[in-house]
Amino acid sequence: MVQRLSLTVFSFLSVALASFAALANDNIDAVIEKVRTPSYDCPNQSLFPELEDTLALESLTSQQRFALTVAKGQFLICRGKYEEAETMLLKAIMQNDIDESSYAFASAIYQIGFSYDARENPARCKYYQQAQELSSPERHSDIFTSSSLGLISYCSETTSPEIRLGKMFGVLKRYSNNGSPGELAHIHNSIGLLYAGLEQHALAAEQYLKAHEMGLQVYEGSNKVSILISAIVSLLSSGQTERAYQSILELGSLNNEIDTPLTNFLYQYALSIYYRKTQDYNKLAYTLPDLEKASSNISSSLGELLVNWHKAEICLVENDLACIKQYISGIEALSDDAIPPVFHSNLDYLSFNVSMYIALQDLEKAKEAHDIYSKEVTKRREVTQDSSLVIGAANLYTRIYDLESAIEQAEDQRKNTLYAAIIIFLLVSGITGYVLRRKHLARKAIDPVTLLLNADSAIARINKLDAPKKGRAIAIAIFDISNLREITRKMGSTKGDLVLRQIAQTLQNVTRGNDILGRFGTEQFILCLHNIEERSARQFFDRVQSALDNTFENEATSDHIVVESQMSVFIANEKITGLNEILDDIAMSIDMGNRTDSN
Repeated sequence: MVQRLSLTVFSFLSVALASFAALANDNIDAVIEKVRTPSYDCPNQSLFPELEDTLALESLTSQQRFALTVAKGQFLICRGKYEEAETMLLKAIMQNDIDESSYAFASAIYQIGFSYDARENPARCKYYQQAQELSSPERHSDIFTSSSLGLISYCSETTSPEIRLGKMFGVLKRYSNNGSPGELAHIHNSIGLLYAGLEQHALAAEQYLKAHEMGLQVYEGSNKVSILISAIVSLLSSGQTERAYQSILELGSLNNEIDTPLTNFLYQYALSIYYRKTQDYNKLAYTLPDLEKASSNISSSLGELLVNWHKAEICLVENDLACIKQYISGIEALSDDAIPPVFHSNLDYLSFNVSMYIALQDLEKAKEAHDIYSKEVTKRREVTQDSSLVIGAANLYTRIYDLESAIEQAEDQRKNTLYAAIIIFLLVSGITGYVLRRKHLARKAIDPVTLLLNADSAIARINKLDAPKKGRAIAIAIFDISNLREITRKMGSTKGDLVLRQIAQTLQNVTRGNDILGRFGTEQFILCLHNIEERSARQFFDRVQSALDNTFENEATSDHIVVESQMSVFIANEKITGLNEILDDIAMSIDMGNRTDSN
């Protein structure tokens, strides 16, 4: 009897312990599921204490501990602690008893690649490639998308930019119908990175802003501002300082809401580069202590270098030569690896180096710095000149990659290879005809010299504009380059087309994506702004004309070249009718002005 009772009690305790263990495992798995976040997003920072408490449990299995460690890595990356996350994850993946087919393992590999990416370390490609091989569109799809975009953006140096851009738009098209806002934001951000690499900063900014708008719907924590900072940099690089400042105000508002060390750093970073770009050195000096504090809070070596550079900029403005010498000594003491590649290609930084050595009257160093600056400028010009062809070709490559996907699906679904070949041939013929027709129509709308809209296309678009909102207007300006022949003579009689392209590029750099810009005549350009306050429109036109007049200020010619332009403005508070007559009157007023000036 006693033996039977003992056996009963023992069985009861065994069942109870097993039930408790199962319940504990269920709770741990629930925490793992709660903190798991898509590769393109940041986890909710309020969950971090619960994650740490769960990691401290001794009852964890090795796979559970690994999954929680990988989730912690994503928390650290989103706090800007890339090196700490990388060290922890590299140690974690070296364990022997880890399921390499699990989501956690693929995520760990991708995160290591991303941490390298944040510091522009070429090793990122190895891990992006491995992460892509561990995933697929059906299995761990977020990691597959993120790693694929990383490979296209950074690991295809031997692939021409137009092919990479075409691939990127192909990915966007595939996700456009059923992709989540987070996935679409991730793709638009990657397209923006490619445009920025092609020196098309206005186009990059539009992609970043689209990504930011979509990301706000789903992103958590610092991820809400990570894309916005890219948009701000591109807006400043394309001369859109007012839009950049508005984005900085939005960044400040989001930082007040999120308030993490990384978002504080990004906000102070945005302010500092804005003040440097606008040469407001008093405000730059005022904000530098905050940037220095924010940099130390995330242990950012990039932030520290940026602070020291900006301090030296202020020293240069104040002609504090001792301060400049101290800065140079600090930079020379660093190894080449300690200076991020972005510094070596930043034109503002390279130009600052030239000015610094000139101030110290070290002409030999100044010449070396100027040679580096000139090589980078030449490189940028070559990229800019090629990028128009790149962007035009990207649309065709998009359709080609869509076709390749269709071919793969057809081969999987049909065993009859002959039938598949017929379908592929028909698809190729149809798509090629469609693309050629679209390119033909687009070519008819573009001025072949400036690559802007031609006069007919610009006028047609203006005619389609709706009536402006109450209190706003449609504003049209025509800019006449009165000394175009003289500029061509100074630049070289064979460079007439190049002169026009540079003038057109200046106009593109200072206008916005939704403005209508075109070539109106041999020496004239037309610009239309829609839904804008009249005062703002006139100020905007003045800034455009100022930029236009200084198009060639950096040209290395014996004579200083200044563009002499005449501007005539028309503003309407309702839908425009009789546009051709209006434009004739504007052109006539410019012509009369030119005659008056010549007399």
